[in-house]
Amino acid sequence: VWAKGGEGGIDLAKKVLDSLENKERNFKVPYDDSLSLKDKIETVAKDIYGADGVTYTAAAEKELKRITDLGMGDLPVCMAKTQY
Repeated sequence: VWAKGGEGGIDLAKKVLDSLENKERNFKVPYDDSLSLKDKIETVAKDIYGADGVTYTAAAEKELKRITDLGMGDLPVCMAKTQY
C-alpha cells in the first residue's frame, strides 16, 4: 500500500470487503450491555487479559461517572492492553 499510495490500497480494500461480506462472524461481546461500565471493564480485564482486577485513578472514576450520567453507560467498552 505504501509504495503505490492510494492506488496500492485498492487491492487491500477489496480483500477487506470480501472478508467482511463472505465470512461467518463468531465474535461475541464477553459481557451483557446492562452491566455497569466498571463491570464491563473488569470482565474484559479479567477474562480477556488475565488481570486480577482493575484499579482506577480519581480522574478515571470521575470520567466513568460522567459517562454514566450522560446516559452512555450501556454502550460497549473498547480497551487495548499496553505494556505500561
